[in-house]
Amino acid sequence: MEIKNYHKARSIDEAYQLLSSNPKNSVIGGGAWMKKSSPTIETLIDLKDLKLDQIIETESLIEIGAMVTLHQLETDQSIIKLGDGFVSQSLSEVLGVGFRNIATIGGSIVGRYAFSDIIPTLLTLPVHLVFYPAKEMTLEAFLNAKGKVDDILTHIVIKKIKGQGFFKKVAQSPLEFAILNVAIFKDDQAYKIAIGSRPSGAILAEEAMAYLNKQKVVNDEVVEQTANIVLETIKFGSNRVASEDYRKALAKAYVKRGIKEVTFK
Repeated sequence: MEIKNYHKARSIDEAYQLLSSNPKNSVIGGGAWMKKSSPTIETLIDLKDLKLDQIIETESLIEIGAMVTLHQLETDQSIIKLGDGFVSQSLSEVLGVGFRNIATIGGSIVGRYAFSDIIPTLLTLPVHLVFYPAKEMTLEAFLNAKGKVDDILTHIVIKKIKGQGFFKKVAQSPLEFAILNVAIFKDDQAYKIAIGSRPSGAILAEEAMAYLNKQKVVNDEVVEQTANIVLETIKFGSNRVASEDYRKALAKAYVKRGIKEVTFK
């Protein structure tokens, strides 16, 4: 990848104007994997001086600046409390601490990486994204959107919600990308189930969730059927690290385990 110019933005508006001026300009977000998206960047825009590295907790929300590092987020008490720590756990399994001290949550989300460990857990929570100049959308809507991101992600906002969470990353080693990710969250209203690294990107298991959330009693039979619906309605695939059948076997096992953990813990 060739970078012709580097610019440290003095304001978010300046960054946006520069980004909009040339389709070959780009905000730094996604680190080493940016080279896969474009062979040449005219101007690389740095947001590090724009005070987007803060986590602000209110009574009902957690507002996270896009430049907050993964390790900063992982160790924040407001994040640790979410879902009995399952978001913090998913962050802790992203490569090593050195990497997590550099990688940002904004870059991790904007990249929409299929191998992401954090996106599945966030998908199970009420999360919306704030873009400059004036756009907000849910995380799920953003992941389903097509094409290049034209606006600048400034904040990730999580509505605080009480419940139990479960996260499982299966990988060949702690420093490898996931073979499969499973995230489950249960509050007083409903279950949410997300599957990532299929090897495609994370997705909510909508049909399985609809079935599970209609049940008056969650027993072994219901758990088994929910896991079967996940396999029937979500697409799994093969790549160099794992076969489709292996991913399906992992998904079934960990969906069942996760539902039981958040239900009976």
